Amino acid sequence: MTAKEISVLLISPDEQIYSAIEGSLAGEANCQFTGRQDTVAGVNGAAISLTSKHDVVLFDVDENSDDLMQTARTICDARMPNAIIIALAPEDLPLEKARQLKKIGVDDVLPRKAINEEIVPQLDEIRARRQAQLPAVWGGQATMGKVIAVAKSRGGVGSSLVAANMANELQAKEGLFKKKAANEVALVDLDFQFGSLAALMDVDESDAMWRMAMDGSVPDGAFLEQAMIKSPCGVDILSAPSRYGPLSAVKEEQIAAILDCLKRTHDYVVVDLPRALVEWITPVLAQSDRLYLVTDVAVPSVRSARKLMDFYQAENPALDIQLVASLEKKPLIQAAHHRAAVKLLEKDFAHWVPRDERTVRESVDRGVPLQEVSNRAPLTRAIRKLAQETTAALPPRVGQH
Repeated sequence: MTAKEISVLLISPDEQIYSAIEGSLAGEANCQFTGRQDTVAGVNGAAISLTSKHDVVLFDVDENSDDLMQTARTICDARMPNAIIIALAPEDLPLEKARQLKKIGVDDVLPRKAINEEIVPQLDEIRARRQAQLPAVWGGQATMGKVIAVAKSRGGVGSSLVAANMANELQAKEGLFKKKAANEVALVDLDFQFGSLAALMDVDESDAMWRMAMDGSVPDGAFLEQAMIKSPCGVDILSAPSRYGPLSAVKEEQIAAILDCLKRTHDYVVVDLPRALVEWITPVLAQSDRLYLVTDVAVPSVRSARKLMDFYQAENPALDIQLVASLEKKPLIQAAHHRAAVKLLEKDFAHWVPRDERTVRESVDRGVPLQEVSNRAPLTRAIRKLAQETTAALPPRVGQH
């Protein structure tokens, strides 16, 4: 099969960026480079015409421009089907602006200084995906699944319970008896040493992840078909291994390959993260469309959550982090310790998950989702609402069902 040619457009007044990208792509087969060494405003109306003719569009962000968002929206609207839009921004670009760019339709926001470390490898990945005929979008809408990470500020706050039950709710079951899942959902337990998702979802533990780590092999679709188990509720689970292994045995490329494969076959990939800040969570943070950080409002937990947020945002400044207050019902009026927590975190709690020991105990003992224990319990409704808001913000794939 002849590899498909990929066309790349760069609009940047920065000579270093222009030369680096032009040079890196000059000798590449099946890659056509077009560049305008100017600002988007300088190119003016030609930018729209150029955008509509290229597979990948990189444009320099002028953070001082009052028309930044309108310019970005115009470029995104003019893209051809399957096109990827990448904004090149300064390292000190405010997080809120990076998030706004991604909401408008920019696929990624990369720092200008990381030319060789991030921008060029990103182009290589896009080219490889195109040549493998694995498009990222269809008709301007996503056909790749969304990655949703769930992290915890400390052990015991119920993050795994939230991850498991959110995955179940994301299926959006239809029909008279709510048996038919509208969405395909995968649940990945990356708490390599102490993962509990297998027990929560009543499936057998698998040593597939352990063997992968020990062998150093890069997983593919065939590996996942054998390693993943469909739970009784319908969620596909990649469980943590049943035996202990060193966290350092897992490699970044292995985790990245798992996510790449699952995004092609599932609408949502829910990843339960370990509390340990190991190097191989970097691809999860890079590919996550949203991260839920589950914490209680005790002072040590809030301080830990603050440090985790700083770490996650340093790895991916555009990452959408939402705080989940665990073990507490949403108050009508926040108490002093709630306000103190929000002040330290510099972010409001987006979701509240109330304490419900009886429902949780029965769910854990039986290995079934909370929904099957009590569909109307406050805890069940809280996690269902979280899943519904996630689906509204991150729609499932189109053209795949």
